[in-house]
Amino acid sequence: MNLNCPILGRETEIDKTDYGNDLWSIVRCRETGFFFLENPPDYSRLETEFAWEKTSREERNRRETEAPVMAVVSTFAKRVKNFVSPSRDKIASLAFTSLLSKNPLHKSYRVLDVGCAQGMLLLDLYNRCERAGKKLVPLGIEVSREQALKAQEKTASIGGKIVFANALEGIGEFEAASVQLAVLCSFLEHESQPLPFLQRLHRVLTPDGEVVLKVPNFSSWNRKIRGKSWSGFRFPDHVNYFTPQSLKRLAQEAGFHVYRQRILDRFPFNDNMYAVLRKG
Repeated sequence: MNLNCPILGRETEIDKTDYGNDLWSIVRCRETGFFFLENPPDYSRLETEFAWEKTSREERNRRETEAPVMAVVSTFAKRVKNFVSPSRDKIASLAFTSLLSKNPLHKSYRVLDVGCAQGMLLLDLYNRCERAGKKLVPLGIEVSREQALKAQEKTASIGGKIVFANALEGIGEFEAASVQLAVLCSFLEHESQPLPFLQRLHRVLTPDGEVVLKVPNFSSWNRKIRGKSWSGFRFPDHVNYFTPQSLKRLAQEAGFHVYRQRILDRFPFNDNMYAVLRKG
């Protein structure tokens, strides 16, 4: 059986897997080892029927019903983490570190958050930059109408521009070489066309531009132990399931290289992994 592999942008031989449910099935590309949803929903359904704010509530309710003990443990662990280190946000820290590594003569940075939800990450980065004597211009793309409107309201007073569109269309609203940093926080696993999207993002970034991203880690030991019950499976809005190797392959196909992915960025006990991509 042949299907279009999302990280190669062409047809390859695929194998069926045991992951999925009655409506949604995950397949594996033989050439790359990449796992992805065989029949992802189109963008119009992601705007309403499968909007993040709706599916996240449904997923939380499902976990509380099917695995109440794990749900309680997970909630408790998150509360402890927030209490011990309330300001610790790795994706924001990586993004801020990336900005500080830019030319120190720059007084202003244009930062694009793709899948920006209500714009809270943009506000965090704006405040961090302000404390460092820098100005940040917050830009965002959001496929959920409700979330996009809230993000625009939150960032309007600081010069924000939030585009309500799917990522492929929304990226066309920005000029070539106009963005110093793109943030993809829990986004790429939702994008059914990750290769053309990253190729268009490549055009929008400045020559020294970077991409800071976070995705579920399909190589995590927790996934291997819990199997079909792994928390990273979310149907149908998680359409891609990355490992460090398949993420690297996607980056290369799109004209990027993985500039940073240390062992703690892809720690096998963590259900998520992080990376920084650079052009070229």
